[in-house]
Amino acid sequence: MRVLIGVGLTVAAYLLLLYGALAAPAYARSHSHLDPAMLAAYSAPWPVAMTSVFAMTGVALALIPVRRGEKWAVWMCLSTFAILLIVRITTDARCLVVLNPHQHGCHTFMLLVLVGITGLILSAFGKQSTG
Repeated sequence: MRVLIGVGLTVAAYLLLLYGALAAPAYARSHSHLDPAMLAAYSAPWPVAMTSVFAMTGVALALIPVRRGEKWAVWMCLSTFAILLIVRITTDARCLVVLNPHQHGCHTFMLLVLVGITGLILSAFGKQSTG
């Protein structure tokens, strides 16, 4: 049961990351009052494509090999979260203030990564059902 909950959390985190990446261009156009340089950085084709590819790869890994209990797939999913996290932290200074509740940061992104990693932990240490 823990494996299915873990896979569900991981897939949900990846799908919400995919939604955030694909919605970035529309968000940048509708919120022109925000910093245009920051919005352009996340709605450019390269960041949208990179996040989308990593999210779709993570969904495929979580639904097939992670659900079967293959440990290499857990490490691959963890590495995709790590790559996305490292890239986002190094390019967005707002992510460094995410623990300060009085400043706006990339809270949604950090929470999705935390939910995804929690799902991977549940998947890795959950008992695999036989049958």
